Amino acid sequence: MAKSACHSKIAYLNQTFSQPPVSVDMMSNRYLNKRLLKVNVGFLLSEAPGSAKAIPLNIPQRVKIDHDLYLESLAGRLLLTRTKEGILAQGLIQIHHQRQCDRCLEPLLHPFDVAVAELFASPPDASKTAFSVDATGDIDLAPLLREETLIETGYRVVCRDSCRGLSAESGLNLNHQPERRAEQPKAEAIDPRLAVLKQLLDKEN
Repeated sequence: MAKSACHSKIAYLNQTFSQPPVSVDMMSNRYLNKRLLKVNVGFLLSEAPGSAKAIPLNIPQRVKIDHDLYLESLAGRLLLTRTKEGILAQGLIQIHHQRQCDRCLEPLLHPFDVAVAELFASPPDASKTAFSVDATGDIDLAPLLREETLIETGYRVVCRDSCRGLSAESGLNLNHQPERRAEQPKAEAIDPRLAVLKQLLDKEN
C-alpha cells in the first residue's frame, strides 16, 4: 500500500471518529484485563487482499497492558485491511496514562496519541514485523501499546507550565506553600560600657 494512501486513511479516521475527552478515576485500584485489546480478524483473513473494516476502540476505564503497566483509558478507531502479508492496522488511538510531574512529582493524567500503522503478519514472519495474527485469528494490541507508551514516558511532562517544583532545601512542593528563607542570626547586643574595648580589639585584629 502506498505511504500517501496510508496517511490519507489515517487522517480520514482521525477526522471522522475523534473521541470526546473521558473522565478517569486515577485513584481506583480496579482495572480491566488486557484481553479486551485482542481483536479477532479471522473474518478478514478469508477475504481477498484489499478488504477492510473499521473497528471502534473505547475503553474508558483503567486497563492492564502488562504486569507493570496500566493505561487509564483509550479511545479511537482502527482500519483493518487485508494484505498479502496479513492484516494492516491503521488509525489513531487517544491514550491517558498516569504519570508523575517531573518538577513537583505530583500524579497527573498524561494524554497522548498513538498513530498506528502496523502489519500483523499471517503467517508470522519475524523478518517483516514483530507482530502477528495468532492461531485463533486474533491480533493483540497490548504489546504495541506497551511499546508506544514506554517511548512516550521517555519525554518529560509537567502538571502545568507554571509548576514551581520542589524546594531544594526542604523538599516541599512549592506549588502548595512558598519557600521559607532561613532567618539570619541577629547580632548580639553589646554592653555600652564594653563598646570602647571592642573597638580597640577590632583595631588590633
